[in-house]
Order: sequence, then C-alpha cells, then structure tokens
Amino acid sequence: MRDCFSRRGKRFRMNSNRTQVESPGRIHVARILCVVFAALLVGCAGGVPSIPNDPEEILSKGDQYHKRKKYLQSQALYKAFLTRYPGHDRSDYAQFMVAESYYGDEEYALAAVEYQILVTNYGYSEYVDDGYFKQALCNYKQAPKPHLDQTKTYEALSQLQQFVQVFTRSPILPEAQKYIQKIHERLAKKELSNATFYYDSKRYPSALIYLNKIIDDYPDNSHWVGAMYLKAKILTERGENEDEAIELLRRVMEYPEDLDVKKRADLLLQQLGRG
Repeated sequence: MRDCFSRRGKRFRMNSNRTQVESPGRIHVARILCVVFAALLVGCAGGVPSIPNDPEEILSKGDQYHKRKKYLQSQALYKAFLTRYPGHDRSDYAQFMVAESYYGDEEYALAAVEYQILVTNYGYSEYVDDGYFKQALCNYKQAPKPHLDQTKTYEALSQLQQFVQVFTRSPILPEAQKYIQKIHERLAKKELSNATFYYDSKRYPSALIYLNKIIDDYPDNSHWVGAMYLKAKILTERGENEDEAIELLRRVMEYPEDLDVKKRADLLLQQLGRG
C-alpha cells in the first residue's frame, strides 16, 4: 500500500438518498447536535486536537494522527484544512485523507461518500484513481456473506470493472484485478448454491440459468469449475448435447488446481467413453 502522506511519491489507487423536508429550526438543532456528538466522540478518543495556523502544519499534524490510527482526530484536522483553505493546491490531498480516515475507522459508508467527493470535485487530482478504487472497496467491505443479498458486491464489481477500463496504467491495477477475482468467486459461490438447490429439486432449466451465468460471468475459481461439472451432469442425465457435456468436463480436467470435482469429472468422462 502506498505512503498516503507523500504527495509526490504517489502510486495510483475511484445509499439511496432520502429527500425529507424539515423546518429550519429542526435542521439547526440537528446540526448543533451533530457537532456536539462529533466533539464528544473525538474527546473520548483522546481529545480535540488544536488547529495550527499554517496549512502545511495542519496536514502534517493530521498525518501524524492518521499514522497512529487516531482517525477521529485526523478527520478533524483534514476537515479544518478544507474549511480554512478551500482553494489550496493540497485540498485534494486533504479530501483524500478525510476519506482514508473514515476507511481506516471502518466507516465504509461515510468513506465512500468522501471518496466520491474527491472524484467529483478534484478530477485533476493524482488521487482520483485511488478514490475510484477505494470507493469500490467500501462497497466490497459492506457486502454481507454470500448467501445474503449481494447488491453491494455487484456495485463493487461494476466499479472495479470501470477502474480497470479507465486506469489502464495504474500501478494498483493488479490489486483491482485481484479483487475482481475475489468477487467472481463470491458471486459464483452464491449462484452455485442456487443452481444446486434447483438441481436437487430436479428443476433443471432453472439450475441451468444459474450455471450458465457462473460459466459466462464469474470464471477461474473452484465454484466456476463446479458449475461446469454440474451442467455437464445435467446434460448427461437428460441425454442432451453430449458433445457440450464432454467439452465442459474436459475444461474441468484442465483446471490447474487439484479439486475433488475433477475426480468426478474424470469418472463421468469414462462413463461417456471419453476418459
């Protein structure tokens, strides 16, 4: 991971809103309460930091707190910088570090908002690709276990795919591709579970819908291999498309990892006279 605190030694890293009408008095009170609550949180975490007068000193102090994982204090300093010096040439860095502080504190929903502000308002910044990438990771981190709703996972996948298309020369491109692979595996696992349920219920057309999606969209993982085997088994049991079944089984056998499903694929190939 790159050193966030060196502006020039950088390596590249990009809620539904509810509209509600409230009276001015209620909005004013709510803002006061938010400020008080935030101050209490910072106080509990080690005290409200004093704000230096020099802009570079503010950032330096924020960086020191961030390195010590004092994220509430670092947020306060970076936000103070943005409030006092909105046109400063290091405003993009301060905005990025606000997002990084939320991310470090595992406040992923808030971090995603701050990364989006970076991407939207500082399109010139050397941290824009970081914002795209980390915004996708915020969705990835918020995604539940594979058997639950995977909306956040799909959002993360879409953002990462956009990242690899736009930032083709980014040094963190391999890391983005690694997360795409992780997401493929997660989604393939969920879809294979659905396909297996329909297979066990002998609802083969429904099972094939899920299996085809895995094979087409989530390649190169153990669940993808399992999907090819199960599709071949369905085709064999129904006496359909034997050539396609054999091709699928051979792809299973060619997978480089040593998986139990390869033994079952080899046995089925032998039964088909192609072992």
